[in-house]
Amino acid sequence: MTAVLELELAEVAMADVEGLDLMMIKRKLQDPEEGMGWTAEECDEVEVEYKRYLALKRAYPDREIVPNQPVDKFWHYHILDTMKYAEDCQALFGYFLHHYPYFGMNGPEDEQALVDAFDETAALYEAHFGESYAGSGATSRARCRTACKPVKCK
Repeated sequence: MTAVLELELAEVAMADVEGLDLMMIKRKLQDPEEGMGWTAEECDEVEVEYKRYLALKRAYPDREIVPNQPVDKFWHYHILDTMKYAEDCQALFGYFLHHYPYFGMNGPEDEQALVDAFDETAALYEAHFGESYAGSGATSRARCRTACKPVKCK
């Protein structure tokens, strides 16, 4: 697949992802007892990152697109609304997008595969969105309030 076609696929995916209504997920994340206690601004920032993550997952189904920690937390809360998550997955992917939280935990080779996948995710993210992926590179890690790093899931 050419780089131009990949960029176009990601743009289409992003347009579809933008239609997701994640208001209730953000409301839950803001709850200090049942959620993460995030501010509305934090939720809005991570929502953008999560939607970009989903767009990359859709545009590159054969690659390991790795979430950073805030995106993974948002994803977890989306999954908790099982009916909505299933409907959103069907609309975006045509299938249920499973969460595998053990990526990188099965020895040194698997851990390196996680690091490599995160680096590839960061490169794709920058190519498509023109920004550094939170958690990639020393400057991003310094800016990220949640000590972003690759999360052990696919």
